[in-house]
Amino acid sequence: MKSLQRIASRQLLPRISGSIRPYHHSTPLEMPPNTHRHLISSPPNKPPEGSWDSHIHIIDPQKYPFPANIPRTPHSGTMSGALVNASRLSLPNMVFVQVSTYGNDNTWILDALKEVGPYRSRGVVAFDPDTIDSETLQQWHDLGVRGVRLNLRSTGTKLSKDEIQSALRKYAERLRPMKTWSIGLYADMAMLDHVQPLVSELGVNIVLEHFGSPAALPLDPVKEPGWDALQKMMQDPRVFAKISAPYIFSKDPEFKDLETLVKSLLSMRNGEGVVFASDWPHTQSKGYDAMPFLEKCMEWCGEDEELQKKLFRDNAKRLWDVCK
Repeated sequence: MKSLQRIASRQLLPRISGSIRPYHHSTPLEMPPNTHRHLISSPPNKPPEGSWDSHIHIIDPQKYPFPANIPRTPHSGTMSGALVNASRLSLPNMVFVQVSTYGNDNTWILDALKEVGPYRSRGVVAFDPDTIDSETLQQWHDLGVRGVRLNLRSTGTKLSKDEIQSALRKYAERLRPMKTWSIGLYADMAMLDHVQPLVSELGVNIVLEHFGSPAALPLDPVKEPGWDALQKMMQDPRVFAKISAPYIFSKDPEFKDLETLVKSLLSMRNGEGVVFASDWPHTQSKGYDAMPFLEKCMEWCGEDEELQKKLFRDNAKRLWDVCK
């Protein structure tokens, strides 16, 4: 299929082979030495206990070398750094999401899931739906994988209406037997006009990354391409939006240009369709600190403790199929 081949060529998608041994028990985490005490202090207004960071990456070229001819070199972030970030933000549970740099090589995600364990982590991988086999998906599921990422925005991939709908149908066909997996979509909000009509047909969870990726801030509901489609999608209990990566869109250090958008997302479906994420370590390359935005999200929830629990913990547990 030409559209999927284009995605594969842009994302450097090698086939991963070999057996994977399922992880059967949780390994206690050992935090790195506290050499920078000021960096791991918790936020004064802490998220609810057991909160989740629903979008982080491990980018460790020493352990996981970059493929040849990548268009840009991302900022590195090791597992040790991820644990420091988790402690500092009081987000002890993590979702490891495939980064475009590694294409379909999911080795780092599988290693991270084995290290952190199934009670404190989940994974979102990348694969070619035309070549993946059910046995591999089940092996990944046993380790804690609960989704696939379709990243069009980072790679600059442009798909027509027919191409994006065909790709989504192929991914959904592979995911439906897994029952609890999702499609993570990172695409311009305008693309949702083509996605929204398929929500019921696909029959799987859909995660709109990074606020649904608006074209401009502050949000203008009348002018924003795809906003009406997003609102319709968010009425479905299988659709979620990540409150994440404000540095991509916001030019205001106090995030005033994001307030209307975030509060709108928080209000949809009684707050049951949103999850918080830091997008670490991409934040470091932009000189962005996730702490002020986390605190701002707590503020935007007002005094509604139930909404805070939904945003930081309860929705994530439901989305990522966490029973504990």
